[in-house]
Amino acid sequence: MDADLPLDLPRLRTLEAYLNGQLKTIREAIARLETQEAPADAEESWALQRMRSARDRPLYWLHRSTCHLAKGQRLTRAEAQAALHRPGVRTCDACRATDGLIAE
Repeated sequence: MDADLPLDLPRLRTLEAYLNGQLKTIREAIARLETQEAPADAEESWALQRMRSARDRPLYWLHRSTCHLAKGQRLTRAEAQAALHRPGVRTCDACRATDGLIAE
C-alpha cells in the first residue's frame, strides 16, 4: 500500500489535507441525509423496473419506492394497482410491494 503514496513529507501533507477535505464533505452529506425526513408520499409510491428478458415477453418488477432494489419509473398507488394486472409484472418480496395495494 505504501508503494502508491508519495515518498516525501510535503506531498503526503498535501494529500492528507485534500483527503481530510473530502472526508469532511462526505460526512456533511451523510449528516444532511440522515436528518432529512422522507417525503410524506415516499411510502405511498412504487417503482416499476424493467428487466432484461425475451423481447416478446417483457418482465417487470414492482417495488415500493423506498426499496433498496427500486429502479425505474415511479408510480402512484392507482398506477401500481393497474400494473399488478399487466402480464410479466412480478412483485418484490424484499419490500412487500403489494402491502397497501391489495385489499385483504
